[in-house]
Amino acid sequence: APTINYQLSTINYSPFEYKRRETKPVHNIGGHNAPRVIADFSQKEKFTRATFFSIGHNYSVPLDRWSTSDQACDYVFLGDNVVDFRTPETLGLIYNYNTWKNLTDKKNSYPLFTAEEFSNTNKKSDELNFVSVNVGMLNQVQLDSTTVFVFETESDNGMTDQRKMFFELLANDINVPVIIKRNYQNINEEQFQLYASTDIGALLVDGFGDGVWISNISELRTINSLSFGILQATRTRISKTDYISCPSCGRTLFELQETTARIRAKTNHLKGLKIAIMGCIVNGPGEMADADYGYVGTGV
Repeated sequence: APTINYQLSTINYSPFEYKRRETKPVHNIGGHNAPRVIADFSQKEKFTRATFFSIGHNYSVPLDRWSTSDQACDYVFLGDNVVDFRTPETLGLIYNYNTWKNLTDKKNSYPLFTAEEFSNTNKKSDELNFVSVNVGMLNQVQLDSTTVFVFETESDNGMTDQRKMFFELLANDINVPVIIKRNYQNINEEQFQLYASTDIGALLVDGFGDGVWISNISELRTINSLSFGILQATRTRISKTDYISCPSCGRTLFELQETTARIRAKTNHLKGLKIAIMGCIVNGPGEMADADYGYVGTGV
């Protein structure tokens, strides 16, 4: 595919300061909206209401209604599976295009296109259309006001590939919102947490990305928690109390982990508050400079 040439000096980007990439909002994605979280249910074979508990959507049988937690995901990708019961009103359902176009009820349902499908069909959602693209495919898509890109990559250097794609959008003044999608297989849970956090987190702290979509063999609750954790750590979406702590050193004269646990137990309901627990008076005050509340140990 033809490549787009650019120089960093010609695009609105600096690695030395944070600025979120400006995008035109589509439905509730992009613009000033917080980054969205997408859960991947495409490999599941059976769906019940309890299936959605792992992603923060809880169903009450006596009340016959859904409730959402602070870490409830925004969309779920169903692939070619079709859910036959009422889902939460706040949850968007994403289907592969060929499945979506045959749905009789398209409420809260949106198609995922390949670049070729999106450019070759007139049957699209009037509200929101996801388009999956890889490196070198951006100039193959005929954009409209309902387009949201899903950046995919299978490269070992996936983060740099996806960053290059964002640079191409900047170089061509394309303000389409972007979901960052990564698929991690054949690694253990600790590696999964490390790889996903560094790959996706690096893009978010650059100001890139309007949502995350992580696929892995881990249980959905783990993936959902990690997705919100990455957004929390990059300060792009706050969904829980934020704790800042030092690793402790010889100057720490009290049990830091125990004290941190005690403070968390009393304050973990304070969503959005940044609380710092530092081991000493030497570096502690500086390290907790942006916290709302700070605790510094001065002695035993």
